[in-house]
Amino acid sequence: MRAEIIAAGKGGDIPYDQLVDLPYMDAVCRETLRFAREDAILPLSSPIRGIDGKLMYNVPVPKGTEVYVAVKASNTNKAIWGNDASEWKPERWLSPLPSAIAEAHVPGVYSNLMTFGGGGRSCIGFKFSQLEMKVVLTILLTSFKFTPSKADIV
Repeated sequence: MRAEIIAAGKGGDIPYDQLVDLPYMDAVCRETLRFAREDAILPLSSPIRGIDGKLMYNVPVPKGTEVYVAVKASNTNKAIWGNDASEWKPERWLSPLPSAIAEAHVPGVYSNLMTFGGGGRSCIGFKFSQLEMKVVLTILLTSFKFTPSKADIV
């Protein structure tokens, strides 16, 4: 990979289009992301009872284990967000959030949400996504009038 990088750079910077097209570097990155490289311990926000009846406070995750994250379940967890967790309610963000949210230690990169992931594999484009959402809403809401449909939409 080093030889590929040096050849591409020719002693200078590598342009973006060329960097993303380096075949061996791309292969190394993909293969690295494909594997968990070490055993890990997954802490639980609250204990669960194992099939042996014992309380478990964490779950061992051996390297190579596939882990799926239920983002929506985390973002709508009533124990964290309250009884109205499943309701779309923008007003919840206009006053201090319940302490249960901060105490939950959700590893998201934005507002205790798992929407953009967290940790070393979190979405690096989350700020761009937020900005894009706000720009589109600004253009739509200043250019059009929206009203509820009179017909049922299926």
